[in-house]
Amino acid sequence: MITVVPDTNALFGHEWMTSVAGRNLVDLVKSGKCRVVLPRVVLDELDRQDRKTLKSKRDKAKVVLSEVGDDIRATAIDEAFDRLGAKTDASRDRLLATSGVSVTSVPEGRTQALVDRDLAARRPFMETLGGKKSYGFRDAVIWEIVLDVLEEDEDEDANVDPVFFVSADKGFIDDVAPKELHRHLLEDLDARGIARDRLVLVEKVANVVEDVRAAVAEAEARAAEALAASTPADDEAHGLASLLRGYAFDASRRAELVRVATEALDELVGQPMDEQLTYGGDYGLPDWVQFELPEIGGDLSIYGYDLESDFEFDAPDGDTVTGRADVVLSIEAGDLFGESDEVRARLTVDIDIEDPDAFEVTYIVLEDTPSPLRPADPTSVQLDFELETDPGDPRDAV
Repeated sequence: MITVVPDTNALFGHEWMTSVAGRNLVDLVKSGKCRVVLPRVVLDELDRQDRKTLKSKRDKAKVVLSEVGDDIRATAIDEAFDRLGAKTDASRDRLLATSGVSVTSVPEGRTQALVDRDLAARRPFMETLGGKKSYGFRDAVIWEIVLDVLEEDEDEDANVDPVFFVSADKGFIDDVAPKELHRHLLEDLDARGIARDRLVLVEKVANVVEDVRAAVAEAEARAAEALAASTPADDEAHGLASLLRGYAFDASRRAELVRVATEALDELVGQPMDEQLTYGGDYGLPDWVQFELPEIGGDLSIYGYDLESDFEFDAPDGDTVTGRADVVLSIEAGDLFGESDEVRARLTVDIDIEDPDAFEVTYIVLEDTPSPLRPADPTSVQLDFELETDPGDPRDAV
């Protein structure tokens, strides 16, 4: 069966697979299209990050709300955050209870092997300070689990089922080819007799969803073609094979469109969004910034994002395909007193598909979302907020 092994950084922000991309992956698991193997170290790290984030928000809320006096009790804040923590725990428990999602630890007795790997400076271990400091132990544990997953199945079909490793961690990635596994890891596959093309490195959950769909469609097409080849006179079998081959082509192309679109959005992360000198001597925002910027300070830039919807692609217009998706942008200010905020926006990209082996984004823009999502609970209050003292605040009427 197709297997997905996510690294910690791939799942961070997906709130235990309750994001759009996370739910899509869980749906694939529930339908029997793939399984998800969670390394125990990933599970523990996500738990730690959740507790750390919750504590930070709780402390910040207490500081801000303490400024209004005794009207708001500290115990009420604690109770609210306890409910939020319980909600997060419930999301985690639901995920782990899903059939097809499993948690795996590294077998005992491999400590020395990991130490030897560290001393040999083999990835995913990395060194800093001229080799005086090493890091990457958790990554090395995750890699051991990936190798175990690749080796565990003995039946014939296992050799053709891909394993998707979802990570953007530098410890796993080659220095020269940034989209490929590091050569040390490829050497590990060779030493175990594992075909290199059976392990696929994917950066994001949204991408692995499309890749799994494409792999499933390809397997179904091949099975139908094999059946048609064995029954030359069966027109119905040949028709089905042709139909499924078309589906496989569309799924593969969609996966590539999503990949290049997300990569283009990645390139905007960290780019300055303040006014700059434009053609003609005027000042203006970068062309790709067509949404209302938050008033949180200067030197604004995007430091992260989450997809809030699936990509939708128009039919090709010549050699160009236009795609759209709703995103939540995490924006921070780089000045001394700057803060951070989240903004919803609509991503639009034009992709040149003339070369089927090298799709290219030719246009990208982030605009105000045409119809912002309403909160599921109208009585809920965003944690990062400024208190309104105006008695006309519409929240008072709820």
